[in-house]
Amino acid sequence: MSETRRPLGCLGSYANVNGEDALRRRAGFDWTPLDRHTRRVYERQEEAWRPLNKYRVAAFVRMFVLCLVETENGHRRGFPHPEITKVLHKSLITRIIPFICRRLAYTMDETFWIISLSDFKELNNYLAANLPRVHAGERWQEIAYIFKEVEKQREEEKKWLEEMEREAVKTVSRCLDQ
Repeated sequence: MSETRRPLGCLGSYANVNGEDALRRRAGFDWTPLDRHTRRVYERQEEAWRPLNKYRVAAFVRMFVLCLVETENGHRRGFPHPEITKVLHKSLITRIIPFICRRLAYTMDETFWIISLSDFKELNNYLAANLPRVHAGERWQEIAYIFKEVEKQREEEKKWLEEMEREAVKTVSRCLDQ
């Protein structure tokens, strides 16, 4: 705080001369391991030169969920770093969603899906809560429509199997009664 006094070179002297808050000012931002990994991936431009495939999209979605959705991986303050948020949002909007939209297949076989149903649900909830413009966009609505149709188809198939099972039980019980 004093202009005439200079620190002697140790942290205690620095705190005495510049005040207690001086040590907190000198420390850099607290990065979580996931944030450091995200920054390294972005700085090396790995997402630019590596072509996307199903596994890289799944890895990105998992990293996205870990960084932005699951709060236990966040900082002590409870929110992710703005730089990490910006990088992940940009990659999601410019690369991942268009890739999913281009490779989207309406089938019940999960091996042909780019993202799993659980990943879709997590992303859908996050986009609805935090990025409503992206959630309302044409590409995401196309993805959402396909996955909602798949869910409807699964429900219908489940009801049909339950009905077939009930009919089989009735037939077996009728045969045993005779």
